Amino acid sequence: MANIRRVFLGGNTAEGFYSLHDNIIDINRNMLYIIKGMPGGGKSSMMKQIGKIATDNGYSAEYQHCPSDPNSIDGIVIDKLRIAIVDGTLPHAIEPVYPGLIDHIIDLGQYIEMDKLQLYKDEIMLAKGNNKSSYRRAFNFFKASKSIYEEIENTNKSNVDFERINKLTLNYVDRIFNEGVIVDDFIGFKERHLFSEAYTPEGYIDYTPSLLDGKKYRYYLEGNIGTGKTTFLNRIIEEAKMRNYHIEVYHNPLIPSKLDSVIIIELDTIISTSIETKKYIHAVIDFDEFFDDENLNQEDFRLFSSLVDRGIYALEGATKNHLVLENIYKKCINYEGINQVRDRLINEIFE
Repeated sequence: MANIRRVFLGGNTAEGFYSLHDNIIDINRNMLYIIKGMPGGGKSSMMKQIGKIATDNGYSAEYQHCPSDPNSIDGIVIDKLRIAIVDGTLPHAIEPVYPGLIDHIIDLGQYIEMDKLQLYKDEIMLAKGNNKSSYRRAFNFFKASKSIYEEIENTNKSNVDFERINKLTLNYVDRIFNEGVIVDDFIGFKERHLFSEAYTPEGYIDYTPSLLDGKKYRYYLEGNIGTGKTTFLNRIIEEAKMRNYHIEVYHNPLIPSKLDSVIIIELDTIISTSIETKKYIHAVIDFDEFFDDENLNQEDFRLFSSLVDRGIYALEGATKNHLVLENIYKKCINYEGINQVRDRLINEIFE
């Protein structure tokens, strides 16, 4: 049965826009289509239509959502066909590595009616400038929230019994890696890096539950800030690499150096910190059992949440400016030409 996985390959983070777009699809592909174009050019709609055709025909698909507009997608992978399509425009500019061989550029920019567009030059320049300012504000607020996060982390660490957490870690590493190999025919990245969560203009979005479908072993890793969840996940990654397993590593949407989930392909196993996965799991790894929360500084938590909210609010401003650009470009595009490109692409993929 076809299913849809939902992920992000970019994030609005404390480090600015953080790109993981080297992880779209691995080199063992039949084709990577890179769509170049403009706001309002129908890139996301085209990919969604192709995704629907794929799932209607029994092919599972991976939707790579846009962190600045989670209702749009930046890419789609149809794994069974070893095909991916991706939006190759800024901020995630993507160029072909093997042009004409297994990478192909689709240029929708040729369908812009330039004479019409020139009439809106001032409005476009203004919206672009405002857009840049909105993102600058958002990233500065996220950067400030990271500082508070680190303050909370340092405070909490002094209230954690790490000796007992280390013992629990060893027990679960043994348990997870003694389940036995379930998948032995996987073709793909040896180590793939993604986001399953993002801070967006619509708030915090968590698509981690979409990764659970078909996973035999599901662990929820519970623990407050500073209890060592990323350290645990890095230990899992280290063990998986030693055994030459394929893994997917899911990064934290605010601080990408921290981890939220790991999937071990051969073991059909996911370990995740996402609260959205808790009701679907079969085991809880609880680090809070060894954390004394009596000295929690609630004011720090409130400040952290407030700064994140301010960052999200700034992203809303970026969305408004992007909509201005989309509405302008929609008046200046030959959609008949774009529809012809879409139809040719569909025929090529599903012939």
